[in-house]
Amino acid sequence: MSDGQWRSSETGSLLSSRPIGEGMTEISIRGDFVTMVIVPEAGGKILHLIDNESGFDLLWQNPRVPIGRTYAGAPFDDVWCGGWDDIFPTDAQCEIGVNTFHDHGDLWIGPWTWSTEKDDPEETVIRLSRNSVSLPCTVDKWITVRRGGHGISVNLRLTNRGLSPVRFMWNQHIAHAISPGSRVHMPVSQMGVIPPAPSLGDVPVVAWPINDGVDLSRLAGPEAGVLEFLYAKDLRAGWCAVTHPSQGVAVRIEFDKEVYRTPWLWRVLGGWRGHHVLLTEPCTSLPGNLATAIVNDSAATLAPGTSLETEMRVVVSHEFDPEAPGDQDPVT
Repeated sequence: MSDGQWRSSETGSLLSSRPIGEGMTEISIRGDFVTMVIVPEAGGKILHLIDNESGFDLLWQNPRVPIGRTYAGAPFDDVWCGGWDDIFPTDAQCEIGVNTFHDHGDLWIGPWTWSTEKDDPEETVIRLSRNSVSLPCTVDKWITVRRGGHGISVNLRLTNRGLSPVRFMWNQHIAHAISPGSRVHMPVSQMGVIPPAPSLGDVPVVAWPINDGVDLSRLAGPEAGVLEFLYAKDLRAGWCAVTHPSQGVAVRIEFDKEVYRTPWLWRVLGGWRGHHVLLTEPCTSLPGNLATAIVNDSAATLAPGTSLETEMRVVVSHEFDPEAPGDQDPVT
């Protein structure tokens, strides 16, 4: 985390904050077991998720791009510092009719408003909110950290304030810090493949986790020079997990699979800008942009004047099976 003076909101509170330059504020919520740090002015980014016992930050930080205020027109890849972002209503930039949709959507390109809804010695709840620019929609997010909890709760609400239905993509863009030996788990038997993926061959689908004798759940080091973009074909349950045997810690992300129907998996093992990072992206739609999602009918729809509400749960644990198969839940 950056230097500066933390200021607690009250004695015994889990919540503290500090300025970090460019008009930004780091908000820290520290329980007994986990600490979360959020920067509202940087697109509402969840910057850190720290296991207090080991000090390990489960979220990846780009070593060459520091945290900064975000702005419309920025190319996502060039200002992306890591962490956890909301991507809505598209992933890749596109145009539909007279409407232009920004690279990686509207939510990360400016500040979120925030307020404290509960702050006592046992539990903190903060609310963040941002309007979409390209669609008449608002996203609200409530993040809850309990003092004795081993994780966090994220409650989300998407509201269509317009007069017509909206089509959209919405994913949770979660960048995991990894090292050789880290593993990813997802309850599927097949993964779709977005080309090019030279290490997997010219095939549209691979078996998961074992494909042609190779365990794809095991993550190689950056020397592998691999970049693979996969997505779930037959999701059985709403969770994914990443384990770190060298750190003795694991994280499981739970979500509603009726909302986030097609989780994406972006394995960057040295094959993109020399980085070593894993992204798990629970998503409403198939990979691509909103225009392609409308064509292939994987775009979600929200009626006018209605809201979509969903909950995610992130559990950090030292109790996990490092040898659990990659399609099984390793967290015990």
